[in-house]
Amino acid sequence: MNAFGIGDIVTLRSHPLFNGTPQKIKEFPAQVPPLMLIKEVIFEREDKKKIYSDVIEKAQIADLVKYVCVFFNANKSEFVEKEIYHSFLDSYLKLKYYRKEETENGKKIIQIKKLIEEVADYKKAEDYDFGKRIQFKTKKLEHRKSYSNSFERVPGTSFQTPDFILSGIKNEEQKDLFFQDSKPKRLMTKQSYKVMWFNHAQQKFSEHYLPKEFFVENLEI
Repeated sequence: MNAFGIGDIVTLRSHPLFNGTPQKIKEFPAQVPPLMLIKEVIFEREDKKKIYSDVIEKAQIADLVKYVCVFFNANKSEFVEKEIYHSFLDSYLKLKYYRKEETENGKKIIQIKKLIEEVADYKKAEDYDFGKRIQFKTKKLEHRKSYSNSFERVPGTSFQTPDFILSGIKNEEQKDLFFQDSKPKRLMTKQSYKVMWFNHAQQKFSEHYLPKEFFVENLEI
């Protein structure tokens, strides 16, 4: 089992854009799971964790790897964390975005770079600059979701993030990372950024510390 890394973009395997061919999303917007970023990797010991049912033979009920996943709830304008097993997740690299074929004077307009490739090439926000504007890695992916016509104007939960202002930085204490036999127990970021944004739900400015791996340099949507 290859574990995802800190800052990797993942989502539930039930996401409709994992379909075999690119197409508009047919589910209601509120039923589509968010794209999430890995904040922490947690490894379980096989001798300490029950993976299979005691009652039903070969019935798996847990994983040896789980993640602390983070997404942005735009309706509440806040970040949400959730521990999720490895078996429930897949990489955004497998998502298939619907792309409408456009023509100009009877000729197809060729788009050189596809969305997934573009996101993979984002420039990471590695240089800390107090007051700089940066973006969450999932912003464009959430913005470009396309729904079937009947759902275009149906309100639902949004996971699109605003742009953020860099307002602080801290080193994360690297402790309790290994078991006694030196095998990894957990993976976490070495450095976190504090970001600020306008919280429309509470009509205030909010701040939150998140791994620096979550952010990229500002780009146009």
